[in-house]
Amino acid sequence: MALVAGLVVPLLVLQGWWSAHDYQSAREHAEANALAVADAMALGVLQFFQQAEELMTATARNSPSDWLTAAACPERVANVRALLPFLRNVVVVDREGTVSCSALPAPEGASGASWPWFEGVRANPAFTLGVPVEADFTGDWILPLIAPVPTGDGSFGGALVGTVALVELSRLFGSVAIPDDHLVTVATPDRVVIARSSDPESRVGAPLPPLTGSDREVAPGRWVATGPDLGGIERTWGQVEIDTGWIVYVGVPNDVVFGPARREALAHVGTSLLVALLGVLFAGWSYRRIAGALRELVLRTRATAEGDVVPLPPDTPVEVSEVVEQFNRARGARARAESAERMARKRFESLFDNAVVGLYVSTEDGRFLQVNRALTEMLGYESEADLLELGPGPLYADRAERERLVERARSTGTVATCELDWLRADGVPITVRLGGNLIPGPSGEPVFEMIVQDITEEKRTEDQLRQTQKMEAIGKLAGGIAHDFNNILTVIGGNVELLEGELRTSDPMRDDLHQISQATTRAASLTRRLLSFSRSQRTGRQIVDVNEIIPDLSKMLVPILGETIALEVDTSGESLLVDIDPGELEQVILNLVLNARDAMPRGGRVRIATALGNGRDEAPGGDEPARVAMLCVQDTGVGIAPGTGSRIFEPFYTTKPMGQGTGLGLSTVYGIVSRAGGSVDVESEPGQGATLTVRLPIAAAGEQAPAPAADVPTRVPTERILVVEDDEMVRRFVERALREVGYRVR
Repeated sequence: MALVAGLVVPLLVLQGWWSAHDYQSAREHAEANALAVADAMALGVLQFFQQAEELMTATARNSPSDWLTAAACPERVANVRALLPFLRNVVVVDREGTVSCSALPAPEGASGASWPWFEGVRANPAFTLGVPVEADFTGDWILPLIAPVPTGDGSFGGALVGTVALVELSRLFGSVAIPDDHLVTVATPDRVVIARSSDPESRVGAPLPPLTGSDREVAPGRWVATGPDLGGIERTWGQVEIDTGWIVYVGVPNDVVFGPARREALAHVGTSLLVALLGVLFAGWSYRRIAGALRELVLRTRATAEGDVVPLPPDTPVEVSEVVEQFNRARGARARAESAERMARKRFESLFDNAVVGLYVSTEDGRFLQVNRALTEMLGYESEADLLELGPGPLYADRAERERLVERARSTGTVATCELDWLRADGVPITVRLGGNLIPGPSGEPVFEMIVQDITEEKRTEDQLRQTQKMEAIGKLAGGIAHDFNNILTVIGGNVELLEGELRTSDPMRDDLHQISQATTRAASLTRRLLSFSRSQRTGRQIVDVNEIIPDLSKMLVPILGETIALEVDTSGESLLVDIDPGELEQVILNLVLNARDAMPRGGRVRIATALGNGRDEAPGGDEPARVAMLCVQDTGVGIAPGTGSRIFEPFYTTKPMGQGTGLGLSTVYGIVSRAGGSVDVESEPGQGATLTVRLPIAAAGEQAPAPAADVPTRVPTERILVVEDDEMVRRFVERALREVGYRVR
């Protein structure tokens, strides 16, 4: 039906346009024909009045005095009427309008002074065509023709009036060939009928009806229009205005104008409807043929399994068979594509659920669409449903950070890898590495596909590594400074000893030199601490028992701590053998105790305890953790303020006021313990004291202390010694010292 409609509708539109064109052509032809007839009628009317004007003017000027005499006037009037038989009556009036004579009996009291044209002719003597009026003498509608009668001096003496019956005027149309179906009407400017080619007796003097339709001017004084005539018949009109001001109307019945075009249009429409009917019949036959095959095809398609080939029904039209073949190919391709899509979705879901990193999909407005198991476990939630309900917003420690991340993603279409602080379900902060893309979602809205890694331990390890590297760098710096400073102290101290040896016992300068020597000794102690922090090689290390060192050292610690601080010692009952320099171990204990003392300005308690424990890390290969000797120094002091715990082992870092410490105590401890393969842990809270735990690895079985150095026998120095030293002051001091004891120096 759509095909038939697509064929018939354009055909009907074409027929409509064709018919409209025919109607327009018929109208234009009728208008041109009407104007041509109107032109002919206008010419005939003008010729008639020109002849009447010439005859009446010449007659009025012939012996004008006779027209106004009662004796000659009747005869002359009779002659004029015989000469101009179309005149109904001939009347002569004098200058005052008095009727001198009339071809027809004049009514009593008739006077030309009351006629509408009289004053105009008397004021301007010339031939005049009056307006149609109802005659006083006969009662008919007449048209007055007035020729002025001059006097001897040429002035207005009277008028010769000839009246033409309007009914008679219509007979003038006989001089022009008028088709039977054409209606000719002559009317005054105010649309009063003067003459009519059809039924003039009843129509003359009547006003014309207003024309309807288009009334347009085709040239000056020429119009075309449509509208009814006095009998109500619709006509196409041609209108021509003549010099007298009258208008000639020629009308052609619309039935005559449009009849051929209407009949031709009906023929065309009938032909189109016949073609449409044949098209409908053919379309119905084709539809039944194809629809039957398609109905059978639908039934067979429903009966086939998904992806199976649809069998062709018997006697299937070629059109349907091609459709079925295309359908089978498309269905097979779709089945393969759906199978591949299912497999890809299963692989994606498997990868998504089993990924070792966190994965999630979320919307811009802060809703989770999908989360995996790894992310749920990473954040400490019981199930994926709990995390889905929460959304990504509450995970951010700083929620404004997510808003900034979303804004950047909108402009770039991706989320560059970044590190952020998130919150676990229990409120514990973690550091995550986040990255992903902004892609179209299921409904077309953009969604985030993100990868999340928990890098909290990684960041902690990096911080520890940076701290270790910083400590190593500081140690190298301190070692270099201490080495150079030790050279200076060697020169100072050695020269002081040489000077003391040269002075008498009673010399007052010996006290000054003694003070210099003590200051040098104190400075040398500081340099030894710096060198101890910076050295990584073995020095005087040997196997010692930590429990044997502490009792002897505690006797010295009591007076150092003072009366306001109590010392408690709690050693384990088993041996704690470690590989370390005994002096350095004593220095570790001493520095820890002194640091505890400085943290208790108002007194308190210091506890030294030892124990056998496990290391913090498991041994390689899954073995048991290594055994360590644990040395704890605990105080009840002010504790360590937040933020300073990570810096207490830095050289020269101290919280004490200026002049109350060098800040090398704990850094020395850190250097000694690190060289021995151990570690130092700090536990403290402000106002709750501090506990520093030193862990030293237990010495392996079979390790022995190095043999003591052999004594060098004393003898008289007679050798020559070559002194090699890059520092000039040290070299000069060594040369002098060797010469003092008898060596020859080169």
